[in-house]
Amino acid sequence: MKAVRGRVVRGERLGRKLGFPTANLKLGSGKPPRGVWRVRVRGAALGERLAVCNVGVRPTLGGRRLVVEVHIPGFRGDLYGRTLDVTFLSRIRGEQKFPSLAALKARIRLDVAALTRS
Repeated sequence: MKAVRGRVVRGERLGRKLGFPTANLKLGSGKPPRGVWRVRVRGAALGERLAVCNVGVRPTLGGRRLVVEVHIPGFRGDLYGRTLDVTFLSRIRGEQKFPSLAALKARIRLDVAALTRS
């Protein structure tokens, strides 16, 4: 299984606005595979949980730099500055460009639902 470690840094907070807050990682080790993944995330502030991780440039938003962002369903704490270990379990889908933020939000909802089906 592929794994990475990174420190949580501030992002643009778009995930929060869409209803899916993410922990944006500045990687310290590992090279993550691109796409949307079912992952196991571990950290001192949250224990071990299943999560969804997006690795890509966020084409719907016109992004150009690679980002690693993890949505941890049900987590309500502050992770800024903390180190997280992310283990990639199974691929949900490849990176896609959506026609609107509404379409992106609908797809993220399906991605999160995939956690319990895998």
